[in-house]
Amino acid sequence: MSQFEKYHPILTAHYAFDWLTKARSIDVLRLYQRADAAMTIQTAAEKINQTMREIFHDQKLVWGVTDRTDGHFVGQVGFDPIDTSTGQATVSVDVFADTPAAVLTEIYQRLVAFGTAELKLTTLTVTLTGPDSKCDQVLTALGFCTTDHQHYHYQK
Repeated sequence: MSQFEKYHPILTAHYAFDWLTKARSIDVLRLYQRADAAMTIQTAAEKINQTMREIFHDQKLVWGVTDRTDGHFVGQVGFDPIDTSTGQATVSVDVFADTPAAVLTEIYQRLVAFGTAELKLTTLTVTLTGPDSKCDQVLTALGFCTTDHQHYHYQK
């Protein structure tokens, strides 16, 4: 059994992190189409399956995030890539643009706490695709350092 198979669901006060295969495919497709408008339901399903294979080979640990109250799909988050032997991972958070800062805070807090406490990660990085004042505030408040407001570094 993969070391990462046991890590689901992960809960916060308001959200559940569970396998992408538990999310509705159409919701995941909508998220993926923000980066690739030509993506189809078939290619989204293939991407989800590839992600699950990489999880089962301990190459990444990724979840779909849903609201625990209404089941609304919020996005895809996790550690991609992750290397537990060196204690390093890149934190990935892919959510819709209208996601409030409070939601981002809850998600990032849980990822940092889980990564450092459960996975024993000591170095976390975040790379934003462009300037994002909302994420900048959240990451800075959590102790991430940056010099360019696009690349963030957390050292435990």
